[in-house]
Amino acid sequence: MPLGLLSIKSTPPQASKLGPCMAIESDFRHDQLLIGFKPIDDLHREFQDILDALLDPAEADYGKHLLALHRHLLRHCAIEEEFMRQEDYPHIDRHRRAHQRLLESVADVRRRFDAGDYDTARRFCADLQGWFTIHAHSEDAELAAFLKGSSG
Repeated sequence: MPLGLLSIKSTPPQASKLGPCMAIESDFRHDQLLIGFKPIDDLHREFQDILDALLDPAEADYGKHLLALHRHLLRHCAIEEEFMRQEDYPHIDRHRRAHQRLLESVADVRRRFDAGDYDTARRFCADLQGWFTIHAHSEDAELAAFLKGSSG
């Protein structure tokens, strides 16, 4: 099961023992994902919109929204990695590994969902908020600082 991931800061969430859709911290704010570099902040807003839909019991269509999440993250990671390549970012391998683990986890959750394991999908989505917040404040913030320094 490739979802054993919460123990390392920049690895994606695992299916935990959290209740469905109830893991978002009550003090979470969407602006916590913003890092001060518009192209990446825009990606983070798109990500949050999809995750919000997955976490809203009245709105969640897991088949549709998990596919949208997966497609978004493929594009999101590719865009960030292109920035890293263009600017010769020194930590590209580490950041790319975090993206790869995330994408593998999303693909695994989609396979499990398609096989009828709906609880894993709900728990994963609930855990994803926390993982992504940490990733944004660590890996992405470091990348943004580098990119802002290289463009100014």
